[in-house]
Amino acid sequence: MKLLLKYNILPKPERYETLEGTYTVSSSTEVLCSKEFTRAGHYLTAYLKTNPRQGEGAITFKKVEGMAKESYVLRVAPDGITVRASDERGAFYGAVTLKMILMQATKTEGKAVVNGLLISDKPHHGYRGLQIDESRHFFGKEVVLRVLDQMAMLKLNAFHWHLSDDQGFRIESKVFPELNSIGSRRRYAGLKGCGMEYRGGEYFHYYTQEEIREIEAYANSLYIDVIPEIDLPGHTRDMLAAHPELSCTGEPTEVMCENGVASEILCAGNEAVYAFLEQLLAEMCGLFKGKYFHIGGDEATGGHRKYWQNCPKCQAAMVQNDLKTPKELQGYFMTRVNEMVKKHGKTAIAWNDVIGDSFDDSIVCQYWLPNNLGTVRKQAFKRDMILSPTDYFYFDVKYAQIPLRKVYRFDEALLGLAKPGQRVLGLECEHWSEFLDTETALQFSMFPRTAAFAEVAWTDPQIRRYSDFKKRLAWLKTYMRKVGIIYSRVEKGNRLTVGACRYHLGEDGAEFARSEKLRALETEK
Repeated sequence: MKLLLKYNILPKPERYETLEGTYTVSSSTEVLCSKEFTRAGHYLTAYLKTNPRQGEGAITFKKVEGMAKESYVLRVAPDGITVRASDERGAFYGAVTLKMILMQATKTEGKAVVNGLLISDKPHHGYRGLQIDESRHFFGKEVVLRVLDQMAMLKLNAFHWHLSDDQGFRIESKVFPELNSIGSRRRYAGLKGCGMEYRGGEYFHYYTQEEIREIEAYANSLYIDVIPEIDLPGHTRDMLAAHPELSCTGEPTEVMCENGVASEILCAGNEAVYAFLEQLLAEMCGLFKGKYFHIGGDEATGGHRKYWQNCPKCQAAMVQNDLKTPKELQGYFMTRVNEMVKKHGKTAIAWNDVIGDSFDDSIVCQYWLPNNLGTVRKQAFKRDMILSPTDYFYFDVKYAQIPLRKVYRFDEALLGLAKPGQRVLGLECEHWSEFLDTETALQFSMFPRTAAFAEVAWTDPQIRRYSDFKKRLAWLKTYMRKVGIIYSRVEKGNRLTVGACRYHLGEDGAEFARSEKLRALETEK
C-alpha cells in the first residue's frame, strides 16, 4: 500500500497516521454538530463559506465520553470526515486542525480533495498563553482581533492583556474618569530609551468598556480566555498622575514618557489607597468573564527603598502589622488586593519577584525573572505556576538574544520545574511594547517564534524535533506571506556585544531592516 504524504500541521499532533483513499469537501458539504459543538462547526463553516445540500457529504462533530480534556480524534476516510471529542475545546481544536488541512488540500473546481488520515491529539500543557502590552503602545481593537485569530490557529488559549503601566492606563473607568482623561494621555508617542529620543506628539488612547466586551466575546468564541492585568503597587505612574494623593508624598507627577520603571509607588499604609482599589477592581473585574485577573507585583523595589521606608503611613502600617521589611509590606499589600479580586470570583496572578510564603496559596505565580528561581521551585509545590522565562519567551528582544531554535528547545526541566508534584499550569510568551509601536513591529516580534512557542506548549517534548518543525514551518511562512503577516527572515542574528541593547526596536531596528532586505530578495525571485 502506498502511503500519501502528511500535511503540515502546527503545532505537531500527538499521533498521525495516513489512511487509504480521499474525501472531497466543497461549499455544499454539510457540517453536522452535536449541540455542544456548534462553535467548532461555525469556525469551520466560516472558512468553507458553506451552502450545504443533503447528499453532498458531511463533516461530523461527535461528542463521546471519556476523552482527555481538550483532546480530539480526527478521521478522514472515503466515507466521510469525523471529529470526536468529549468537550467543546477538543472539538474546536479538531476544527482548527481540519481547517489547516483543508488550506493545504488539492483544489479542483472549487472542491478540496483531502487525503485519508487519522489524527489523535491532546495538549501537553493546559495553559498556552500569549501576552501583549498596550500601555506602552496601543494597537487597537482590529489588531487585537487579528492577534486572537493567529492565536486560535496555533491552539493558544490564554490572552494576557497588559492594560496599565507607568506609560498609560488603557481601559475605560467610569468610576474614576481621571484615569482616562489624565492617566491615558502622555506627552509623546515614542518613548525615550536605548538611544531613541521622544517622538511624535500627544498620545491619548484607551479601550471603551464596550470595546473590551466585544474583544472578550470574540476571544471566547475562539476558546481563548482573556486575562487583564492592572499592575500594582509599582508601575503605577499612570494612576498617580491622575490621583497623586495615592502616593506616599502626594506630589504631582505625569504619565511616563521614558522606558524603564518609575520609582513612584502606591502608598501601602494609606487606607484611601485600598478604598480606591476596592472600587476600581470591582469595576475592572466586572468587565471580564474569565477566571483569572493579573495583579502584577513586579519591579517594585525602587518604591520599597525610596518611598515606603520614608513614609510615616507605611512605617505605621509595618509596626501595626508586625512587618519587618518593605518586602513584607508588599506581601501585606498584595494579600489585601488578592482578597478584593477573590471577592469578585477571580483567581489572582502575580509575577514571581513578589511571590513568597506570606502570599495566599491561591495566587498563581508567573515566573519571568531568574533571580529567585530556588524560591520558585519550592513555591511550585504549593501553588499553580505559569512559566514565561525571559531567556526563552520574551519576544520583544532581538532574535540574536532569543533565536528561533532556542525557543523550540525549551523544556521546563531546564528550570527544575518538571518534578512530580510541581504545579505548572503551562507557558506564556510576552510582547512588551516599549519599542513595538506598530502592528508590523508586533508581528515581526511574534513570528516565527510564536509558532515554535505554540508547539512547545502543545506538543509532548518526546515527539518534538526541530528539523521536522522547520519543514512544517515552511508551509506556515507561505501562508503568512499570502495573507500579509510580517514575519522575521532573521531567525538567529549575531551574538550581542556587551552593553548592546537587547531590544530589536521594531521597525527602527537593524534586525528588522535586514529582514526586509531578505524579504525584498524573495519578492524579486
